[in-house]
Amino acid sequence: MSDKHAEVAGGGFAGLTAGIALARAGWSVRLHEQNDELRDFGAGILLWRNAMLALEVIGVAPAIRAHGVVPDVYATSLNGEMFTPELAGYPYWAITRPKLHELLSDAARAAGVDIRTGSKAVGADPSGALLLADGTRLEADLVIGADGAGSAVRNSLPTLTQERKKYQDGVCRVLVARPEEFAGPEWNRVIDYWTLEPDAMRILFITTGPDTIYMGMMATTSNERASRIPIDPEIWSARFPHLAPVIELAGRATGGRHDAYQTNRVTPWAAGRAVVVGDAAHAMCPALGQGASVGIVNAVELAHTLGQYESVDEGLAAWEAKQRAMTDAAQARSAYMAETRTLAKGNGFTPEVMETANFVLDAATPETIALYPVPEVNR
Repeated sequence: MSDKHAEVAGGGFAGLTAGIALARAGWSVRLHEQNDELRDFGAGILLWRNAMLALEVIGVAPAIRAHGVVPDVYATSLNGEMFTPELAGYPYWAITRPKLHELLSDAARAAGVDIRTGSKAVGADPSGALLLADGTRLEADLVIGADGAGSAVRNSLPTLTQERKKYQDGVCRVLVARPEEFAGPEWNRVIDYWTLEPDAMRILFITTGPDTIYMGMMATTSNERASRIPIDPEIWSARFPHLAPVIELAGRATGGRHDAYQTNRVTPWAAGRAVVVGDAAHAMCPALGQGASVGIVNAVELAHTLGQYESVDEGLAAWEAKQRAMTDAAQARSAYMAETRTLAKGNGFTPEVMETANFVLDAATPETIALYPVPEVNR
């Protein structure tokens, strides 16, 4: 057990995961969410094996398995031509983002995390203090900036350098009710629909349960109609006419959002006793679908590594040394796949691409690892 205290900025997946992991290790944790409610503004998500192992460590994975869906396969279609499906039997789960956020929030409260809503962080002091918008200074043994790609905590620390890059694509994310036409078992999979002419458009179709479908609708940001929220059903149905019924539902969906693809490589991740995790540390293109999973892994490993050192400074240095190569590789692969649109060609989940999903964090036990066997073809 520890007598240390952490202040966490950000009530998203990475912040909640870090808070749970530290609280379960005996830390006192206070988490600050700038919105008046602790909830996720999102649609759906794939949690890869690396994230599921991390969520097992903090006791949340059983609930994910109960509420999520294991896709039968990952199928890719280009201009109506379906490639050989991939990832049959691979241990990854599809779930709605609101449900995942709810499960993490419940676990954080159960672990004793003190959650403060309407509490906006504006910076951090490397000596160990979180700075709030109302002028409050909160001393801590550790300050965590998990406040997203636009992180105020990160931006307040001048020793953290940032390498930003924007890309040609963006994605609209929506969650819709599952219509009768898509109720059959043949739709219980990830289907990656692509067209590349006259410009690239993509619908990542993911069944997230018997009642919901998550659609990630990618297009070049220069295609203004395809980048609109609410969704413009006409332009999307023209490219994907067989999906017209569910596209019409997407056009009426609320709570959708559009994000441009971007990468931000931050070096280092820590300044004194202030550290960044999640998108604040390694925002990446969603082409590989690993942004949230890598953030969850790094958050759990942060607590695990700190528990092996008396000094927080030493623990932070050791944690980054262990996690940096995996994270940088995931960013680089995501960027390459975004620039080249490799997945449109089918059979893109090569052993190299799967290295991130197959990453095993140090905190995972042999018993935990055995729960998530990897098919031989995906090793």
